Amino acid sequence: MNQHSLTDSVSILMPVSNEAKVIREVIEEWVDDVFQYLTEGSEFLLDEAGSTDGTREILKNLSEKYPFIKVTYNDKRDGFGNAARRLYEKANCPLIFFTDSDGQYLAKDFWKLTKHIEKYDMVHGVKLGRKDSVFRRIFSFLFNKYINFLFSIYFLDMNSAFRLTKADIIKNVLPDCVSMPILVNAELLVRTVASNFEVKQVYILHRERKHGRSRGLRSFRYLIDGMIAVIGLYNIKSSYREKV
Repeated sequence: MNQHSLTDSVSILMPVSNEAKVIREVIEEWVDDVFQYLTEGSEFLLDEAGSTDGTREILKNLSEKYPFIKVTYNDKRDGFGNAARRLYEKANCPLIFFTDSDGQYLAKDFWKLTKHIEKYDMVHGVKLGRKDSVFRRIFSFLFNKYINFLFSIYFLDMNSAFRLTKADIIKNVLPDCVSMPILVNAELLVRTVASNFEVKQVYILHRERKHGRSRGLRSFRYLIDGMIAVIGLYNIKSSYREKV
């Protein structure tokens, strides 16, 4: 099938914590719709952090069923940002794809991104018909607008966890991503664009979350974490001014 033609191997990265009700279904979907079509040498890396609901046991069963699935187990939950960074640093393939484990993204939308990766350094998936709380969508809107204003970067959904990137870009940009530890994916995108790499925005679908809560920015700390993010963005802006 033409849509599945991808010459480079891919590292699929997925942080996981307390997703016992959906993780088996999510992994099976990604194996059936994506991984089986990837080039030899591709890898499926998961970072499990302090799950207490049986997620760890399910992942152990899945890794026995699918030997290409490699899971790193952590005894404590230390946040989405730390999990994301560990995964990026462990990836070995020329292409790196990052996504969530909650089942809100459609695995088959991965192929919408691969169509553009030869011409671009990063292909950024933007949620279409976003199925999040009203408060979360409002905060995201304001956050994105602030980035637009500060950097003249006109991308939507800056912190989206559905992204295909060339490994060289990750190696080049990730070490500098220290200003927004919670929103590492947003900082990675900002710095990639600010460093004059080519990024393509692609619309993808978004489903309702069946179970649990997001591991991203926590609802009860939106204001605090939001202020930390704003300060982080200003620090990023300042760092690029110093280079000029």
